[in-house]
Formats: sequence, C-alpha cells, structure tokens
Amino acid sequence: MWQQLHDELSDHGFTVIAVAIDADIDAVRPWAEGLSIPVGVDTDFSVAETYGIVNVPASVWIDEDGRIVRPADTAMADDRFRAFTSIDSAVHHQALRSWVREDTRDVDDDAVRHHQLTPSADLQTARLHRRIALALRDRGDDDGMTEHLDSAEALAPFDWTIRRGNMPLRDRDPFGPDFFDFMAEFNAAGRPGYYTLGTGSVESTDGP
Repeated sequence: MWQQLHDELSDHGFTVIAVAIDADIDAVRPWAEGLSIPVGVDTDFSVAETYGIVNVPASVWIDEDGRIVRPADTAMADDRFRAFTSIDSAVHHQALRSWVREDTRDVDDDAVRHHQLTPSADLQTARLHRRIALALRDRGDDDGMTEHLDSAEALAPFDWTIRRGNMPLRDRDPFGPDFFDFMAEFNAAGRPGYYTLGTGSVESTDGP
C-alpha cells in the first residue's frame, strides 16, 4: 500500500521511505522485493530514537524543508489488523493525500510539538543499555548482550522497538510465543503509547 501511495502521489514531489527496525538485514530482504521505494534497515535503532518511534507500524511526515509536520503516529498500511488496533487505515491515507495535494494538515504545529515528547530518563537509559548490548553482540559477548537487553526491557517494558526489537537479538521469533506474552502484558496495561493522531487530538485505541 505504501508503494501504491508513493506511485499515486509522486508527481506532487512525494516520496515514501520505508525503514525496517531490525538487527538482521537479510530478514528484511524478502519484504522489500518488488518495491521501488527506498527501504532502509535501522539496525542500531537510531531512526526510531531520533523520531520518537516507540510503536510499530508508525509514520512520520517530513516536508520539503526538513520539518516534521506530523510526528510518529500509528499508521496502518491496510486493515488486516483493524480488529486489534481499531484504526481505519483509510483515514490516515486520506489525510496524507490532502497534505500532499492541497497542503492541508489535520495536525497543526502546536499538536506536533505537543506529541513530540521528550523521552523519560528511564527510556533514555534503556536505549543506552540496548546500544551497549549491540556493541557487546558485535564483540561476541552474548552473556553481556543478554544482561543489557534485560536491563533495557526492565526500564522500558512497553516500548515495542525495545521489547519486540530485542527478540531477534535473542534468537526468538518476533511472531512467536514471546511476542504473544508481550502482547498480553501490553493489553493488560491498556496499550500504552498506542494511539493515532486525528484533527489535532489523540484518539485512544484502547476500546473495541
């Protein structure tokens, strides 16, 4: 769907850049086959940290001057997971079309600033632990890596880029039992941080 939106709106100067948050580049390759849009792999989670992405999938709108005009927002490519997210993908797609074609935004500058939250001290420390874990992995120190992954998850238990992003580093299936255990915790906590922006406000997706 993102490829289709890119093709539909490219005459207006619009480009979709896809970024997979994954430590394994080879795992991403099958998903990129047949696409003409650029597909990057955020192996050290720097893109996620820079743009405040704590949930996936997410999108960030950046204008031609390099300004963020819509911050990290839960955005679905289609409606396959609508029963879980309660998010209508068409709403985001139509807002995107209006911005690209008519320069009309449903989130103003004040709302952008409001939702670009400064990470907490715990989250910053969790990110540091993850970076240390990645450095230790590259040195072949699996025990040290695991210790710092544990510390990161304890500090940021509902950050998807940490909890789910760490699973492949532990040789665990990000769609397997560990993921569903995480989902149970996440749902029990009220799905923290899982929202979609709309008309200058946050719409909770906690309900059915």
